[in-house]
Amino acid sequence: MRSQTTALLFAAIASVSLNTPDAQAQAFTEGSNNVYLGYGAVTLLGSISRNFDTYTDVNYSSLGPIYVKYERGMTENIGLGISFAYATNEWVYKYQSFDQTYTETTERSTYSILARFNYHIGDSEKFDPYIGFGVGYRDATWNTKSDGLTSSGVELKSVFPFGMDLTFGARYFFTDNIGLYAEVGAAKSVVQGGLAVKF
Repeated sequence: MRSQTTALLFAAIASVSLNTPDAQAQAFTEGSNNVYLGYGAVTLLGSISRNFDTYTDVNYSSLGPIYVKYERGMTENIGLGISFAYATNEWVYKYQSFDQTYTETTERSTYSILARFNYHIGDSEKFDPYIGFGVGYRDATWNTKSDGLTSSGVELKSVFPFGMDLTFGARYFFTDNIGLYAEVGAAKSVVQGGLAVKF
C-alpha cells in the first residue's frame, strides 16, 4: 500500500512538472536575433579635450560613439555577432595675425567593426546580464585645416588598425521584444546604452 501511494505521489508530481508552463522563459534564448542601438559617453579623449577646452581658446565638440550591434543566440548562454561603432571629434582654434582672425580646425573620425562574443549569465524573463568581448578592425582619421596666410591640410590614418573591447552589460525588456541595454567597460566609450530589440 505504501509503495502504491509513493508511486501515485511521484506520478502526480511528475505530471504537474511536465504540464506547468515555463514560469521563467529566458530573456536570451537559442536561435534568437538581437539588435542593439546605442550611444556612448565618457571617452578618454573627450574627457581630456573638455578639460583642455575650459582653460584655452580651443573649442571642442564631438558626436558619439554611436553603436549598432547584432547578436544571434547560438545556445541559451552564448551569443555571436557583430558590432559597429562610429564617433567624431572636432577642435577649433581661432588666432589673430596682422589684425585678422584665422581659424584652424582639427577633425577626427573613427569607426570599428568587431566580431562579438557575449556570454549571458542570467535566467530571468526580463533581466539579461552578460559579459561581452569583441575583436576586429578599427580605423581613425585625423584631418587638420587652416584658413591662415596659406591654406594647408594634413591628413593622418591609423598605423595599427586593430580594435578590441571588453564590457559587462545587461538588458531589461519591457515587452516580449523591446527593452533597454547598458554596458560599461573598455570600448570606444566607458559607458553606453540604448534600445534592445529581439525577434
